[in-house]
Amino acid sequence: MKKVILAVLLVFSLSLFAFQPITLVDDLGRVVVFEKEVERIVVAAPSISDYIVKLGAKDRVVGVTDYDNYITDVERIGKMVPLNVEKIISLNPDVVLLTGGFQEGEVSKLEKFGIKSFVVNPTNLNEVFRDLSLIGVILGKEKTAQDYAQKLRARMLNIAKNAFSWNDKPKVLYLMAYGSVSQMWTSGTGSFLNEIIIYAGGVNVAAPYSGNNGWFSVGPEFVIKENPDIILVPGYYPGDKGAYDLIMNAEQFKDINAVKNKKVFIIDGNKASLSNTELIDLLGEINQLFSENK
Repeated sequence: MKKVILAVLLVFSLSLFAFQPITLVDDLGRVVVFEKEVERIVVAAPSISDYIVKLGAKDRVVGVTDYDNYITDVERIGKMVPLNVEKIISLNPDVVLLTGGFQEGEVSKLEKFGIKSFVVNPTNLNEVFRDLSLIGVILGKEKTAQDYAQKLRARMLNIAKNAFSWNDKPKVLYLMAYGSVSQMWTSGTGSFLNEIIIYAGGVNVAAPYSGNNGWFSVGPEFVIKENPDIILVPGYYPGDKGAYDLIMNAEQFKDINAVKNKKVFIIDGNKASLSNTELIDLLGEINQLFSENK
């Protein structure tokens, strides 16, 4: 009788620790149910790999795209679009993590083969913290994710609070330029960089405007009219001065304050283009740059 009771208690105890199905809503508004523990992940968007690495779950990733620099020691699945569904099937993932926008059409392709997908597509810094927490739930690392998200949010707010007290805020413009300055891209309202410039203590002269995800094209006339004190340009690898040289050597910009005063600065274009936790590191770097060049 005692053995029977012990056996019943053992089964009951094990049931308490059995995986309980999780229902989440992804950034496309899709309801996604996880019936079992996620042990095999394919990451179809490099920005998402940062979350997984930061949460200490890199060992669960079995495949990444050719463009992923966060996780480099697993199978490569090729391009972000179109996804190599055959390759993904061969990796037998529990879930494929994608981003929104141009990858949205890939979700239905995966669903046709019964492959679970979850879309992570934050559009502002607070949504980065939210998606970090969501991925933490998927990985069974809720506490780790929540603690880390709170740490990042506290750092962001501390930087913004200190910068808010500045009396003399620099006029700032972020410019992506390739080949010539006849058409460039900048970040207005709705973009991560607009938020970062503001929180870091600058006045984004492109803030009154918007576009696709906050990005829109401008010509030299816009830059001349706004006459920024600081221009930020991206660099994607050590020694990448392409955009910097274009701006500094453009005849049209010789009288722009940022150019005259040599306040055109290269920032990490990789951090600036991926919506993940590294945006908070970029915020700190830009805040320091503004502080030194007000």
